[in-house]
Amino acid sequence: MSIEIIGTFNHRESSEASPRPMGIVEPDFIARLAAAFEAADFDRVLIAQAATWPDGVVFATHLAGITRRLRFMIAHRPGFVAPTLAARQFATLDRLSEGRVGVHVISAPSDTETQADGDFLTRDERHARSAEYIPLLRRTWSGERFDHDGTFYTLRGARSEVVPVQGGGIPVFFGGQSPRALEVAGQHADVYAFGIDRLDPSAALIASVREEARKAGRTVDFCMSTRIIVGRTEGEAWDKAQAVLEDVRRGVEDMAQKGGQPGVLGKNELAEARAREGDVLDERLWVGIARATGFQKAASTIVGTPDSVAASLLAYHRLGVNRFLISGFDPIADVLHLGEHLVPRLRAFAELAA
Repeated sequence: MSIEIIGTFNHRESSEASPRPMGIVEPDFIARLAAAFEAADFDRVLIAQAATWPDGVVFATHLAGITRRLRFMIAHRPGFVAPTLAARQFATLDRLSEGRVGVHVISAPSDTETQADGDFLTRDERHARSAEYIPLLRRTWSGERFDHDGTFYTLRGARSEVVPVQGGGIPVFFGGQSPRALEVAGQHADVYAFGIDRLDPSAALIASVREEARKAGRTVDFCMSTRIIVGRTEGEAWDKAQAVLEDVRRGVEDMAQKGGQPGVLGKNELAEARAREGDVLDERLWVGIARATGFQKAASTIVGTPDSVAASLLAYHRLGVNRFLISGFDPIADVLHLGEHLVPRLRAFAELAA
C-alpha cells in the first residue's frame, strides 16, 4: 500500500516555539497554511479538538472550500450530538468536498476535560460509548433505515438521505492505548492512530491492535504521528534541534508568565517514561522538547538529514505504518521544507520497499 502523508492543521500562527492563545482565529494564515499543505504534497490534515477549542467541523468545511484535493482527519468526540446527526454532517461535508472527509473518533483521555462539556462518563465508559457510536455512524452512512436499542442510544426509524461519496464509507481513525481502547480499535476502526515510540514498543502496540482486529475478523491500517527536524547534515539537524529547544523553553516561560497554556492537549506519558533512558532513543528519536513542554503530547521528534529521517520512518513502515502524521515547529515554513526535502524521499523509499 502506498503511504499517506498527514499534516497538522492550525488556525493561528503558533507552535511550542512561539505559542499563542487557542482562541485566536486567523483566516489569512489558514489560507496560506492550506496552500502550503497542497504545495508540499501532503495528502490529509488532522483537525484536532478539545473542550475549549474552536470547532473542527467548521474549520474542515472552510478548508474544503479553499483547497482542491487536501483530505481531512476531523477529530470528533461521541456524546455531544446524536450519532445520526453527526453522520449526516460528515456525509454532507463528504459530498461538498467530493470525498475528502475522514473522522478521528476520540473517546478522550481526560475525565476533567470532558466534564467541561458536560460528559461525566469514565474513560472506559467513553470507550464503550464509542464502540456503540461508530457502528451507528456506519449504518447511517449506508442509507439504510434501522432501529437501535443500546446502552447509550435508542433510535427508531433512523435513516439519512445523504450518504458519503466514498464508496466504502468515510474512514474512521481511532486512538488510545488502554486495553479497552485497543479492543475498540480492533473491532471498529479503519485506521489506528498512535504517537511515535521506540521501534520495539511500537511493534508490540501494532501487534496488539492486529490481534484485536483478528479476533473481530477484521484488518486495521496504522497511522503514526511524530515531529520532524531536518538538516542538510546530521550536525546541522541537531543544531537546529537545540535552537528550537531554546525557543520552546522561552515560549513555555512566556506562556507561564501570562498564565496560559501553549495549546497542546494532554501529556505524553510514553515520552516521560522513555526520557529516563536519555533524551535520544533509537538513535534519533528525541524527547528533549517533550521534556521541555512537560511531556506534552505530539512533541517527540525525529532529528536528522532527509535520508536518515526517511530511513527511520521506513522502519515503522515495515512494521505496518502506512500513514505518517508529520510536522515541525514553524507552521508554514516547516510544511514547505518537509514537502521539498522529506516527503519525496519518504514516498520513494516506501515504493522501493514495497
